[in-house]
Amino acid sequence: MVLSFKQVISTLVVVLWVLIATGTMAAEEKESITGHIYCVLPTADGVKLEPGVCPGGDHPHVVKTNDGKLVLLQESPLLKDIPRLSAEEKKNITIEGKMVGRTTFNPEAVKWPWLN
Repeated sequence: MVLSFKQVISTLVVVLWVLIATGTMAAEEKESITGHIYCVLPTADGVKLEPGVCPGGDHPHVVKTNDGKLVLLQESPLLKDIPRLSAEEKKNITIEGKMVGRTTFNPEAVKWPWLN
């Protein structure tokens, strides 16, 4: 059986579309991280992780996951109330979203344990 040039090109186009669709679906998969949220505060010796209410100012936040990893949270309107939460309210938070790089997480949904 001899394939025509059109058949070869058509087959290659279909294979390319399948690869693109598979790659796009994989890139859009959401992940969940669960752990305790901390404010990252600068100090003279480096940084301090504050479990309770954050002092005034804008501070980045990290999640210390249940397996001990620190994951930086990208800023998001979903996290606007975090600086005012107590240490107890910042425990066992589950955040859904996507990893951006190796250590940064882009939140898309937050599950507060006291609301469940």
